[in-house]
Amino acid sequence: MYNFDFDGDGIMDTVGIDSNGDGVIDTYHTEMNGMVMESYDYNQDGVIESQTIYHDYNHDGVFETVVKGYDSDGDGIIDDITTYQDLDGDGNEDLCMKGNYTDQDGDGVIDTYDVHTDLDRYHIYGSEEVYGIDNHPSLQAAGNIAGVCIDDLGNFDPEKADMSAVSGDPAQSMKEWEYQGDTGRCALYSQKFVIEELTNQEIDIEELADLAEGNGWFSESSGTPLLNMDKILDYYGIHSEMSFHNEISDLQNCLESGGKAIVTIDADEIWYGESDDLFTPGDGANHAVEVIGIDHSDSNEPMVILNDSGNPQGCGEMVPLDVFLDAWEDGNCQMISCR
Repeated sequence: MYNFDFDGDGIMDTVGIDSNGDGVIDTYHTEMNGMVMESYDYNQDGVIESQTIYHDYNHDGVFETVVKGYDSDGDGIIDDITTYQDLDGDGNEDLCMKGNYTDQDGDGVIDTYDVHTDLDRYHIYGSEEVYGIDNHPSLQAAGNIAGVCIDDLGNFDPEKADMSAVSGDPAQSMKEWEYQGDTGRCALYSQKFVIEELTNQEIDIEELADLAEGNGWFSESSGTPLLNMDKILDYYGIHSEMSFHNEISDLQNCLESGGKAIVTIDADEIWYGESDDLFTPGDGANHAVEVIGIDHSDSNEPMVILNDSGNPQGCGEMVPLDVFLDAWEDGNCQMISCR
């Protein structure tokens, strides 16, 4: 961990964190004048790929706006930005604006938004228009959607499913599911599932835990750091690629091409139907699961199928797509694709 005084006022306002313990800073946390900013260098090349900024404009301790952005083209400039607003101060998202920001005249100042608004939080963006940065349209808020509860989650049944409408091979993946119990081993179990599916060998979870803890990739008290979630896969020779800010189509393409996928989510939104904690810095993704399928049998309510080690009934756990997207977004839509 390292401290910085970026604004030169003699007060340390930025903390640099080595989240996975490899000696390289990958996360920066800044707090200044009602603003909290979290910046991430996922590939540890010294260039920020993603930022989340929280604004408390009236300094009442409640964040009214959250801005999430990432560098979509790898040029070192944050250009794909989503703004969330809590207009009534209840801690829930009321309005979402997603856009690509561009510098049309090349003067180094962003001057144009390509904006899509999502007023019902179903991740269907409409009202697209291009306008200058100083000419914001007036947008009205709409309602929220709720999560589901753990007791309401169904389980995939391969014998009853229309497999022509299902991406992936959930039935095969479900054979490897196990419950993690009262542990923080979700990332270990998710990697275990994938290794067993791809190699047809049985892996002892205690051996994995000893291996991961011995190498500093995991601890029983704090779990697995985000950037260490592929270390066991690497150890077992599984080809994997970690990426962020993915879309559901990326998951679907991975599954349809025979790959396996691990993601991080905010499990509370799925298990307990809790409100999104988007407006609380430091909260968000708290769980790793394997995505084993996407079921489009009901076009009005597609379902994401999970091997969820944290749920005693999590073998082939069925989660509505809109709920999954909300929970996945809290982890910056991270995905580890494996082959």
